[in-house]
Amino acid sequence: MFKFEIPQFKLPKLRLPMAGMKLPGFRMPAPRRHSDDRPVTDWTHNLVLFFRFLALVQLAKGMVHWGLLLSPAEGMTGDAAGEFLAANIYFAILDPVAGVGLWLTSSWGAVIWLLAAASQIAICVGFPEIFGGLWWLVAFEALAILGYIFLTWKVAQISDD
Repeated sequence: MFKFEIPQFKLPKLRLPMAGMKLPGFRMPAPRRHSDDRPVTDWTHNLVLFFRFLALVQLAKGMVHWGLLLSPAEGMTGDAAGEFLAANIYFAILDPVAGVGLWLTSSWGAVIWLLAAASQIAICVGFPEIFGGLWWLVAFEALAILGYIFLTWKVAQISDD
């Protein structure tokens, strides 16, 4: 009778040659502080974290739109189905592209995200009979735009100093 055996492999212990090694002449910079010993807020880092959060949201929204395209809702007929389908195709392409651009913290990512957010707000407000149940998304997009404006303003203030 044929007997099949699975060979047992032992994984070697990983040893990183550079771990614990100190580089000559290199030291970590001390955190910046105000004159009264308060830490300085790094607004650039906050903007990057904000971009990364928005990138994950945009990628998730893109997957939702792709899901809606691949499994269309029952009962959608007529003009409403065409408008719904067109909007989902638009956002299924735009949201993931904006998400990648935001994750890379590139300027084109922010521009495409602003286009997608403004489009989402315009569609939800302009066609409430089709997209009217998404007021929470309109509020999120509006707050995200305000957060982006605030963070870029703070980064610009620091860069001017």
